[in-house]
Amino acid sequence: MKNVVFLFDNEWAFGSIHYELFKYLWKYGFNCHLLPWDKQYSTQEIKELDFHIDVWVTSPHGYMGLHHTHGISPERCIVIGYATLDLTEYNYRFGLDDFNHVRKFGVCSNYLKEYSKKLNLERSPIVCPIAINYNTFYDEPSKELKVVGFAGAYHERHEFTQEMIDGPLSQPRYKKRGYLVKEAAQICGLDFRVASHYHNSFVTMPGFYKSVDSVILSSSEEGGGLPSLEAGAAGKLVIGTPVGWWNDMVGHKGGIEVPIHEKEFLESTVSVLMYYKDRPSEYRDRCYLIREHAKSYDWENYVGQWVELLQ
Repeated sequence: MKNVVFLFDNEWAFGSIHYELFKYLWKYGFNCHLLPWDKQYSTQEIKELDFHIDVWVTSPHGYMGLHHTHGISPERCIVIGYATLDLTEYNYRFGLDDFNHVRKFGVCSNYLKEYSKKLNLERSPIVCPIAINYNTFYDEPSKELKVVGFAGAYHERHEFTQEMIDGPLSQPRYKKRGYLVKEAAQICGLDFRVASHYHNSFVTMPGFYKSVDSVILSSSEEGGGLPSLEAGAAGKLVIGTPVGWWNDMVGHKGGIEVPIHEKEFLESTVSVLMYYKDRPSEYRDRCYLIREHAKSYDWENYVGQWVELLQ
């Protein structure tokens, strides 16, 4: 049995991804633990743990601490990028040459692999697809479309300054554009519900999906897009932009694609919502097809690639 420590956030998408993945990795001989990166650790305890485990798995942000603060050898670390910010932040602070020396370097989607090329990254990353436990989210589709849900970090349009949007370390939350989903729902006369307003853990999210009839991803730039997978398994009408792993995993079978540009996004999303709002039978049929496709997102189909990564 190999001992592996994942240094990541232990909540929201990171928590959902890793805690579920650990269940599948156990039977392949990997005893995995998640060390939350939001706590302060002494160099002594990190080095003591390093002597005990076989390998670290972390993001570029986590690698900053392990290597640059605590002196953990690059050869002991597998670094995985889950978002464009993971790569741009590290490049901005240290440059990406470090990734030539880590044990393995990966990203969660072909979208990010292509993005790494734009940064002139010498080492081509391994693609490590993200998945879900299908049974965790499985549910019956709604009878009709009444409530639109947004499952990402939500901010109103007026909260953004141009500097926040265009800065060298622009945060992903400024690119999720939840306000566009709210506008689309209001135009269509549909209720709008935001998970982050009252949900505090990924563990409670299956209940959120049960409370809505459609989930919309409005991001202009995304490393992944976990709600598209979760909502699909929950039998919801999934609408999203072609970013993150949409093209790799979701596509026309797992959802309805809309353009990225704001004006076109709003027009297309309103058109889709109105169509299915007025046609309950077709809405339900489409949700069944989306849920059927969501079976392909189960970790059982992707855990093998993570086993290879950890070996």
